[in-house]
Amino acid sequence: MTKAPLLALAVALAALGPPALAERADRDKPLNYEANRGECDDLKQVCVLVGEVVLVKGTLRMTGERVQIRKDPEGYQYGIVEAATGKLATFRQRRDATRPGAEEYIEGHAERIEYDEKADTVKLITRARVRLLENDVQRDELRGDSITYDQRNSRYFVSGGSPAESAGGDGRVRGTIGARTTPAPSGTPAPLTPSQELGNPRRD
Repeated sequence: MTKAPLLALAVALAALGPPALAERADRDKPLNYEANRGECDDLKQVCVLVGEVVLVKGTLRMTGERVQIRKDPEGYQYGIVEAATGKLATFRQRRDATRPGAEEYIEGHAERIEYDEKADTVKLITRARVRLLENDVQRDELRGDSITYDQRNSRYFVSGGSPAESAGGDGRVRGTIGARTTPAPSGTPAPLTPSQELGNPRRD
C-alpha cells in the first residue's frame, strides 16, 4: 500500500474580494502578557512564560500553556505558543476592513502556534483551524494539519500531513468558502399622502 503524498495548498480565503490585511497598527503596539510564572533573560532577549499564558499586542491576542518570546537585534518579536496536553492554543487578530461597515477578524487554534513578526506570519501546527469572521459571523474556514497565515499578503498555506498523523485520518485539508451574497438594494418608499378623493362620510 503506497503512502499518500503530503498535501499542501495555498489559498486566499477572500479570493472573491479585495485582500484584507492584518491590522497594520498592531506592529507598533507593545506586547503585553499574563502568566502564572515566567523567566526572562535580558542578555539573550528571551522570555519563557508558563501557565494560562495570554499575549496581547494591539488587536492580536494569543493564548496557551507555555510561551517562548524572543526579540532579535532589529527589535522584531517571535513567539512559540504551546497548548496544554489535550487542549489548543488560540490566535485572534483584527484585519483592516475591506468594506465600509465591515469588521473582520481572523482567528484560529492548534496545538502549537508560531508567530514571526519580521516575516508577518502565524503558523498553526497540529489540529489547525482558521476562521474568517465578518461582523462576528463566520465567512470562511480552513482545517488541516498545518496552516501558515501570511498576514502581509493575506494568503494561507495549508498542509494535510500524512493520513496517520492527521486528525481526520486521511491526510486531506478541508475548508468552507462562504457565499458572497449582496442583498438587492431596496427602493426608497414613497411618502404617504392623503388621498384627494376621500373625504368625510356624508350624512344623508
